[in-house]
Amino acid sequence: MYCSYLQIYNEKIFDLLNPAQLINANSNKPNAGLRLRWTAKDQFTVENLFVFECKSADEVLGLFHQGIKNKMMASHKLNLTSSRSHCILSLRVESVDSKTSEGLISSKLDLVDLAGSERTSMTGNESQMAQKESIEINKSLFTLRQVISTLSDAQKLTSDKKKDKLYAPFRDSKLTSLLKQSIGGNSFCLMIACLSPADRYFEENLSTLTYATKAAYISNEPHKNEDPKTRLISTLKVSF
Repeated sequence: MYCSYLQIYNEKIFDLLNPAQLINANSNKPNAGLRLRWTAKDQFTVENLFVFECKSADEVLGLFHQGIKNKMMASHKLNLTSSRSHCILSLRVESVDSKTSEGLISSKLDLVDLAGSERTSMTGNESQMAQKESIEINKSLFTLRQVISTLSDAQKLTSDKKKDKLYAPFRDSKLTSLLKQSIGGNSFCLMIACLSPADRYFEENLSTLTYATKAAYISNEPHKNEDPKTRLISTLKVSF
């Protein structure tokens, strides 16, 4: 099992398990953060992101708690420990196919902690840095909403040609780029919504529930991630 943990802060990617790389997290340097790369095989990947091999759940939890300590946090009128970034904890598991006793099967789990959308009038964030944080948070959440809406609308279409014409703006933010496979790829997608019991947040709760309901309509058809050569050999064996 392999584990990595990153945060997207002000639309820049930082490795929460690499303290040396986090030094420039608060800087406005254009080259701060890790680069996002595209490959035909893995699609969007983060260059030079630390990936740790873990042999137990306790080791994963240890890395998780280590990463939490490095997250960008700040206080405002609504939350004393507000997350200023989106965080993604990724777990990749590799195992031998039990049916054929050969070839590797890989599975990946992305656990995403989204920063909450913000209104400056309610949070009281008036500093230039805090306002920039809020703008970037809201921008990426808006892009995520667009992607989820597009994918959920695709389920209502019966024609494959109509589905192909739908455009999901994955590339419009780092968050949606990294979650491309988790939301609309070879995977199951589940959203857990956090709500406030206070009546004053009725509009925010309603918006969040609408958001989550759209995500519930996403219906992917995952298939087993196996080595192409192993799949071909298995197919030939069945045919003979």
